[in-house]
Amino acid sequence: MEAFTICALSLGLFCSDVALADAIDAPLLPLSVAPAAAAAPATAPDVKPSASAVLASVQSFYDGTTDLVCKFKQTYVHPVYGTRTVSSGDLRLKKPGMMVWDYEGKADPDFYVDGQKLWVVEHDTRQVVSQKVEGNSNLAGAMKFLFGGQKLIKEFKVRMAPEQPTKSYGMPGHKVIELKPKEQNPHYKSLLLIVDDLTGRVDSFVVRAQDNSTNHFVLTDVASNQNLAAKDFKYVVPKGYVETRQ
Repeated sequence: MEAFTICALSLGLFCSDVALADAIDAPLLPLSVAPAAAAAPATAPDVKPSASAVLASVQSFYDGTTDLVCKFKQTYVHPVYGTRTVSSGDLRLKKPGMMVWDYEGKADPDFYVDGQKLWVVEHDTRQVVSQKVEGNSNLAGAMKFLFGGQKLIKEFKVRMAPEQPTKSYGMPGHKVIELKPKEQNPHYKSLLLIVDDLTGRVDSFVVRAQDNSTNHFVLTDVASNQNLAAKDFKYVVPKGYVETRQ
């Protein structure tokens, strides 16, 4: 359950799910030295998008987002074991650091984070595991994607994604960028963001774990700045459920 918890709360940053391209030959560029989007005339037929500009648009969108609701579809694939698992549900996010992952299947645990406490709810066994967010390095890292501010720029190298994963995961009207942590991470190798050209919103992302498993999340019906209430992120253990505190 711990691995599943980390996977969900990290929006895939600590997960594994459908294999990315294996050949990544071009060096990843630190954002600070990535070429600017205006380096070539906008009308030139061979102009390529700047990865740093795409990432900046992502940063701008989420810096201007106080909360977000959407539906998600999650596909986890492990190439070694030949397993493929598909899950879906509803996601709610609110700054600072509040999340609810509400899975449709009763066999899948739900997750609540109110900024101070995490609850993992297993409906099939009627068990709830809770723990404090403070001091939990996994949860702290999990906040980087949507709540990290300039951490995206400071902690990742960026480039336009190679051809194969772009074909596999790309969407019309979107750019695909690849992020790699500047410091080696034990949980994941790289992250693909599929970014809407007009808004900078991430509508899909793929994470490649150290074991080469991949996690592919597709977000739909996305709505931001909905004035979500903080109280809706605090979980109340219902009658008949047993809570274990860690």
